[in-house]
Amino acid sequence: MSQAGHRARVISVPEDIEEIFDFMYGRGMTDGLPVIPPTGERVERMMDAVSSPPEHVVAELPPRGGLATIEKLAINSVMAGCRPEYFPVVIAAVEAMTQPQFNLIGVQTTTNPVAPFLLLNGPVRRSLDVNCGAGALGPGRRANATIGRALRLILINIGGGVPGEGDKSILGSPGKYTFCLGELEEESPWEPFHVEHGFAPDESTVTVISSQGTQSCAASFLQPVSILMMLSDAMRAYGANSYTKGNGNPVVILPPAHARLFAGAGWNKRRIKAWLFEHTMIPRSEMPAEPRLLDTTSRQRIENGKVCICAKADDIVVIVAGGSELNHAGFLASFGNDLAIRRIGD
Repeated sequence: MSQAGHRARVISVPEDIEEIFDFMYGRGMTDGLPVIPPTGERVERMMDAVSSPPEHVVAELPPRGGLATIEKLAINSVMAGCRPEYFPVVIAAVEAMTQPQFNLIGVQTTTNPVAPFLLLNGPVRRSLDVNCGAGALGPGRRANATIGRALRLILINIGGGVPGEGDKSILGSPGKYTFCLGELEEESPWEPFHVEHGFAPDESTVTVISSQGTQSCAASFLQPVSILMMLSDAMRAYGANSYTKGNGNPVVILPPAHARLFAGAGWNKRRIKAWLFEHTMIPRSEMPAEPRLLDTTSRQRIENGKVCICAKADDIVVIVAGGSELNHAGFLASFGNDLAIRRIGD
């Protein structure tokens, strides 16, 4: 929808770049890091990457109920340091995270340190130079850093997810700055994540998954079950929301060497998920008998007296990304909401 009355307000700021940052920081408009000043010219260049008018409302963002117009999304994307060609990805991510199953109001306002994890698939990864390999969740690549950061600024400035105010996270996490990678499809022995979900290989998608943080597993083994034993031990922690909420999408990230090892031994993604689902169950007797203050245990998924990490094995996400060494696999614990996926450029 388009609403002509929802154009951004123009404000005058000092000329000096440091004074601009101080001005914006003092008004709660940043994530605490320096930003690119969103001048009219820069914002226009960002909006030129899409055909929708500036006043078009992409979504309403909780908890404030702010209207995420094309213009306001462009402003925050400029501030984050995005190139204009990244802008369709930002829009698609906003569309995805406002799907009902993602429960953005919960993600924005919970005391949990959850952040939206962005997974990119398809040709967009190469055209935008998205890091899918070594250090993909770390620093060093503009697309990963600024696309993820744009989403955070949008959640703060439009949605009202201000730490200590709308955002009630007790500790927060580094993922609340930026949390974005691409799947290393070219080195995966299996079909890409978006193809698993019905998209064509030549389509580009962004998936948002509510994740609590990262866990590295030093799974430097040569047998699939040895690797899975270590992964399941890292995953089997009943402090993760998914154990008490009974749903969500735990994410397992296998570097290409591990993925090839599994495939060579006849393991596909479905078999990996089934093994992990079974071996991450926790007997209820091992959990505290005392109910939590915010008790959601009535929603737990129980099988044979054991609590499951999510609703079903296929809800576990297995992707290929990272460096070439057969050393570390990764795990992202789930907040307990279902993922959402969106085609980029729709």
